[in-house]
Amino acid sequence: MRLPRRVLLALGVCAALVFLGGCQEEAPGAARPQGGALAPVTEVEGTRFLTQATFGGRPEDLARLQDMGLDAWITAQMSAPVARTHLAMVDQSAASQGRSPQTQDVQQSWWTAALTDHSAQLRHRVAFALSQIFVVSTVSVSNPRTVASYMDTLTQHADGRYRDLLEAVVLHPAMGQYLSHLGNRKEDSSGRVPDENLAREVMQLFSIGLVQLDANGQAVLVNKQPVETYTSSDIKGLARVFTGFSWARTQQTGNWTDCFTRTAACRDNRQDVLPMDAYPEAHATTEKAFLGVRVPPQATADPKASLKVALDRLATHPNTAPFISRQLIQRLVSSNPSSQYVGDVSRVFAQTGGNLREVVRAILMHAEARNPASAAPNPSHAGRVREPLLRMTHLMRALPHQSLSYTKHGVYGTTDTSDMANGLAQSPLRAPSVFNFYRPGYRLPQSRSGDASLVAPELQIASESAVLGYANFVASSLEYGWGGWHANERQRDMLFQLQGWLPLAGNPEQLIDTLSRRLLGAPLPAEARSTALAGIQSMPTETETQKLARIRAAALLIAVSPQFTVEQ
Repeated sequence: MRLPRRVLLALGVCAALVFLGGCQEEAPGAARPQGGALAPVTEVEGTRFLTQATFGGRPEDLARLQDMGLDAWITAQMSAPVARTHLAMVDQSAASQGRSPQTQDVQQSWWTAALTDHSAQLRHRVAFALSQIFVVSTVSVSNPRTVASYMDTLTQHADGRYRDLLEAVVLHPAMGQYLSHLGNRKEDSSGRVPDENLAREVMQLFSIGLVQLDANGQAVLVNKQPVETYTSSDIKGLARVFTGFSWARTQQTGNWTDCFTRTAACRDNRQDVLPMDAYPEAHATTEKAFLGVRVPPQATADPKASLKVALDRLATHPNTAPFISRQLIQRLVSSNPSSQYVGDVSRVFAQTGGNLREVVRAILMHAEARNPASAAPNPSHAGRVREPLLRMTHLMRALPHQSLSYTKHGVYGTTDTSDMANGLAQSPLRAPSVFNFYRPGYRLPQSRSGDASLVAPELQIASESAVLGYANFVASSLEYGWGGWHANERQRDMLFQLQGWLPLAGNPEQLIDTLSRRLLGAPLPAEARSTALAGIQSMPTETETQKLARIRAAALLIAVSPQFTVEQ
């Protein structure tokens, strides 16, 4: 099933333009009566909410949300334990196939959690958002159990305190390897100096950002210029803090360097997943000054005490609440939240001591999230482009499918989807750098959104090749399935099971409208509906094969539409 290149490209470009202010046809549900925690949840509102808070809503998810109400649903989702940890899934998959864990197992655990752990969707969705801020990638960290454990750490702390999350991230061996502070040593007379990688990124990306912000997330200007948050001296001071942390001491040996460097005398699999331990012998005892605080020279090296001072300062710095709040809003609701939206969420962050459960609740329940048409200062700036991964998870949760690997081994047999020309241009936990697949401040060059100082992070991976690649990936998946190849069954791992839609195949209007409600929560707008109908009406439906082809084509047209691509 292949639509013409020009049709797919036009649909993809139009999807981008909706976000940028073109293709002005309103997305379904962009305006609705005022809602709230106690108001009845309509189908449109419920679908919008589930798009923001899950990996895609199913009919039963919508029914549960409407029964519980938004606020109670958030509490239930954040309180529910995960069905299985990522580490357990990685180990189970490897054991059931009689092999050692592989990098692909981590990606497969992510897809499995996203598609099957229905009672903890919000927790997993927030963990995914955190993984795009506190980035670790299997491109650089090759041990799949370590990365799976890191994802479990983010999932565990998704409803906890930001300060605790930051400490868990800094001390995890996955981050220790990724940002090279595992085994970081104090300066010595040979000229060795502490590694500064984590010191720089923990400020720039994980806490305070590059420029000073007010409580509403707006840059503080002096002489019309932004003010930097830290200097090279702050980096050097923090780098000394992050000395003396390395592999967990899982063995008792006579030499501290055995565990610090993980020699044969102190090496086992537990070190892959346990937090790093402190080694006073490798910790700098000189003064550590940074961000207006000071750890005085230590007569006896105390890396834990130094770390506490640093993390306490980063967690309570006035920049941290608006900086982290804005990024979480971007990942869940809107790329360009108003200063009031950021300020309201930032205040919850500050007042609750960085309680992420309440921060997420404030993000999802805010008036600009629930009713942007009336609450946002500029409704046309509300919303976000939905990244390809989330489009695909939504499609798979909305439409029935079967995974042979899930049946056999308990995990989906997914494959790397990073290829731009034939995939999704991204794959879970496979970011090319610590800056993720796209930056939160990305502005599309030579565009109306850029000229209006609007950011569009996800469009950083939306080249012409990627737009066509996504469309062709969805088309191929609907027709042939996707994932690993099963030689005995001679098929891809995941196949869509669309036979239940056969009774609708003979009625194009009913087919489009029913699929639209399943995928969008509302009918397509008139012009988009006409375009979709024109694309399938000429298709024959004499045989079951032909009817399935029409159903797949209808699903594809909605999956590449602006209304599915852009959340508004």
